[in-house]
Amino acid sequence: EVLQEAEQRLAEFPGGMESAMKRAMARATAYLRTQSTREIRKKYDISRKAIRAEQNIKVSYRYFNGVEAKISFRGNKIPLFRYGGASPSQPTVNPDKTVMAIVNGNLRPVHPGIAAAGHQLLSTAPFKFDNAFVATVKAGTGGKTHTGIFERTGGRMANGGAAIKEIMGSSVPQMVGGEDVAESLTDQAMDKFEERLIHEVDAIVKGWVPV
Repeated sequence: EVLQEAEQRLAEFPGGMESAMKRAMARATAYLRTQSTREIRKKYDISRKAIRAEQNIKVSYRYFNGVEAKISFRGNKIPLFRYGGASPSQPTVNPDKTVMAIVNGNLRPVHPGIAAAGHQLLSTAPFKFDNAFVATVKAGTGGKTHTGIFERTGGRMANGGAAIKEIMGSSVPQMVGGEDVAESLTDQAMDKFEERLIHEVDAIVKGWVPV
């Protein structure tokens, strides 16, 4: 009904319908980005900044006897260290414990990192990983470093040191992929699209914006 009304009102404005739809879809997408962050944070212990750093939303749509829109969330898994409740907040060794480890090809006693803890869901307490620790490692080229929660794999690196891997949390697509969240976001996005379409049609008809 909203689309039919928009078509009728813009019948005398060549290109008006396409212009109004593009603007309405852009606003609906921006709204969806904000709402998806809110929906995620209702369930997951993660900051807006951490979500937005990994959130990539793409929207494609076509108009033919109605609107058909495809909304895709993309993004890599987010390190568990970026979720709330991760501890310690920086690499910290346990001075009360000593283990033998290969460092620069030599076996010597070292103080291991204290056991790290972390979680994803607000409904759970941070889980303590007995064999994991917080460490800062080199990330790619350019001398950049990355801090995260790592665990030993049991294997060895080329230099003889213990191989480690980072513990990761969910990705944005996984967090919004639940049926309840996806359905809620779909309904909200459509409502916002219709609301903005009416506004954009008014703006064109009244000459507030060019076609």
